[in-house]
Amino acid sequence: MDNYFTSPTLFTDLFEHFNTAACGTVRINRRELPKDIMKKNPEGVTNRGDMQFRQKDAVAAVVWKDKKNVNLISSIHDFSVGAVQRNVQQADGIFQRQEIPCPQMISDYTQYMGGVDRADQYIQYYVFQHKTLKWPKRIFFTMIEMLKFNAFRLFLASPHHQPGPGKRPLTFLKFSKGVAAGLIGGYTGGSVRKGRPSLVPVDDRLTQRHLPGSFGNKSWCHVCHMRVKNNQQDTRRQTKYGCLDCGKHLCLPECFTVFHSVKSYC
Repeated sequence: MDNYFTSPTLFTDLFEHFNTAACGTVRINRRELPKDIMKKNPEGVTNRGDMQFRQKDAVAAVVWKDKKNVNLISSIHDFSVGAVQRNVQQADGIFQRQEIPCPQMISDYTQYMGGVDRADQYIQYYVFQHKTLKWPKRIFFTMIEMLKFNAFRLFLASPHHQPGPGKRPLTFLKFSKGVAAGLIGGYTGGSVRKGRPSLVPVDDRLTQRHLPGSFGNKSWCHVCHMRVKNNQQDTRRQTKYGCLDCGKHLCLPECFTVFHSVKSYC
């Protein structure tokens, strides 16, 4: 069972009055626990694979060092020790698969746990929460993580998303990356403007720096010509000035400004 329910009092009562054995992780602030090992930094539990056992009547307690301490009590198991495999970083920075001593009760618990425990385990793998004093934020983002894990389980159970022959099922990491990419979408950060960029490419005339110049010869103003063509004004003018970068004759300053600041100038 989950550590929310686990306590020595409950396990003893189940065993003595209902002939029911139980196993589960436990919070170190529960009553009736052996305080010499059920604490933040117990003696003799410093390196990965270290462990300490205690026994009272039918209930056995253990603390085992993995990446962090794992605390568990059981009325099913004794002090048997097995082994688990872990990726351990070597002195040269390379990770190697090694066998680490592990209490049998923890191995069994890991193998058969499910439901809330499994969800809590997966949620902690790629959590994006930051420390905050505002508890509604923690609840909100925890619910987001729960939704993501539930979606992952449904995805694996879907008959339309089964891996092909010889292919491995989708991992929770790849699924999380896919969810993040979908939520981000086309959003990007900028020094000035933030938000979703337009899917249509923006003309250089609207984004780059342009300076007026003289072509030497007169020609119809491009903006005036297009507006007359689209019946937006009646007259058009000729000018020898314009934008040398764009290669357009433009009246100064009105048409030059409109051409470089308004997307639909005509």
